[in-house]
Amino acid sequence: MTERRELRINVPVLARVEGEGALTLHVRDQAIERLDLRIFEPPRLFEKLLEGREYQQVPDMVARICGICPVAYQMSAIHALEQAFAVAPDPWVRAMRRLFYCGEWLQSHSLHIHLLAAPDFLGFDSAPAMAAQYPDEVRRGLRLQSLGNDIMRLIGGRSVHPVGACVGGFYRIPDTAALHALRDRLAAATGGARELVRWCAALDLPDDEQAFCSVALRHPDEYPMNEGRIVSSGGLDIDKADYEAHFREHQVAHSTALHSLLDGEPYLVGPLARINLNLDRLPDAVQSVLQETGIRFPSRNMFHSMVARAAEIYYVLLEAVRLIDTLPAAMQAAVPVAARAATGFGCTEAPRGLLWHRYETDAQGRIVAARIVPPTSQNQLRIEEDIRLSLERFGLQRSEAELRTRAETVIRNYDPCISCATHFLRLKLERDPGPAIRPAAAPGPVAAGDTAPVCIVGIGSANGLDALGWKAVEALAAGGFAARFRPGLVRLENCAAPAALPALLGATRLLVLIDALPAGDGTVGWRRIERDDIAAMTGGHSSHSLGVAEAVAMCESLVVVPLRIVCYGIGTGPVAAGGPGLAPKGIVSAVIDELANDIAREIRG
Repeated sequence: MTERRELRINVPVLARVEGEGALTLHVRDQAIERLDLRIFEPPRLFEKLLEGREYQQVPDMVARICGICPVAYQMSAIHALEQAFAVAPDPWVRAMRRLFYCGEWLQSHSLHIHLLAAPDFLGFDSAPAMAAQYPDEVRRGLRLQSLGNDIMRLIGGRSVHPVGACVGGFYRIPDTAALHALRDRLAAATGGARELVRWCAALDLPDDEQAFCSVALRHPDEYPMNEGRIVSSGGLDIDKADYEAHFREHQVAHSTALHSLLDGEPYLVGPLARINLNLDRLPDAVQSVLQETGIRFPSRNMFHSMVARAAEIYYVLLEAVRLIDTLPAAMQAAVPVAARAATGFGCTEAPRGLLWHRYETDAQGRIVAARIVPPTSQNQLRIEEDIRLSLERFGLQRSEAELRTRAETVIRNYDPCISCATHFLRLKLERDPGPAIRPAAAPGPVAAGDTAPVCIVGIGSANGLDALGWKAVEALAAGGFAARFRPGLVRLENCAAPAALPALLGATRLLVLIDALPAGDGTVGWRRIERDDIAAMTGGHSSHSLGVAEAVAMCESLVVVPLRIVCYGIGTGPVAAGGPGLAPKGIVSAVIDELANDIAREIRG
């Protein structure tokens, strides 16, 4: 007799899906009756916020749309505005932009593979847990991510929301010596990247072929990043200006994110789509290692996206070295720009796929209208289709936990800005009584370099009360804190990305973290945070970085020498916008002497 079974899986919150999201799954009689991937993308209004702005403001504003892919948003906007104003960047600018993009692909892909996707295929529920058994692989990922950040920092001024790019070029020419030093580090990493491709291909990836349409840019001579025509595996070949004639966005009841269709059908953007359509544009070295894996591209297995990302990591390292070696002479950082009333289109390849912009300007170069189509929303229908097909082939008779895990794995495979440190699906299950279901089975940015026995790190950013950790470290440096101890014992750093903390290991025996306490603590002061309470210092996770708690767990998993971690939180005081005495510098001044003395006692043990 056929088993009658009703299964309702309700996932109330999917973290970091470029907004809030959830998954609803209703199974009845061994068939999926309803499947909704709901993205509660709040009305951030970026397109409307841009209206009336001067064109020079646009690149830095759109970078804030995504902390993971700011370069992609900047480049798509800049290309659109340069087309509108008939600006032709010189060869140096074009090469530097491509190098800039290499940095973003490198950092994003590296962290997705090593911290988000790999635990799914190695049987771990988190990256810190995986790091205990695969420390070398996790270190490799963090080194590659650090290299990508260093590229963006050198060219853009900082790795998160960089500010160095402008319409016409860049605001400054990077230091030549620093560029060539970075080139040597990139070249040294290529061997490890080649092995990464082999490692990803050797993982136990599900054999799950599906029919889907791939969409990506295609350039006559290069593997596509920031230029090319829009092509598809179905024969589409159009200029970026014709995007709206073929791609349609529409609203659905279960999501505030617009759904995209190509000629009425779902489609795929991202690394697998790029390689499916541009395998012949990869250099021989990358094509050779892909052939060695036995995986054939074009591929119809979505889980080969991980191998595609690894191949793109190998590619961008080779490409970055080539770009630096052949970099034209820089005559100027940017070419002149003359604004006019016009419409311009920009389309580039963000790490997770096609990113299209359109801008209309008035005679003074102010924005009249803007439209931005991000890759995650373009992939949403393809993700839903993939979940449905994958779960049906996986077996709908399986337990709730198994179905949840498989759905998580499918979603994460698209790299849709979902938290990498935890498995995010919370399920509510309702089913009819019936046979039991089989249970499931079990002072500058921190970068790799010099280390010291004691490293004191300020966590945060340069903005608002988030700057408390940074200001505290700056105050310790200004007060000569390191001079209290023997030379070389104490190193002071500021860190915007806690994921970089493991790179500080080596000779480090004591890691001291300083951060702001959660807003609303109500007092101006400091306190030592015990290991079990470190989670209180971070407001959440980031899909391509880590919170303080997760970074501490990673440090402990990767440690190869005795390592002690001490955390201090600085109270922000009563939260009142514009209230007196709330400036980070003033708060730090009130506590720095006592804090310094306590840290000194900690160091002396």
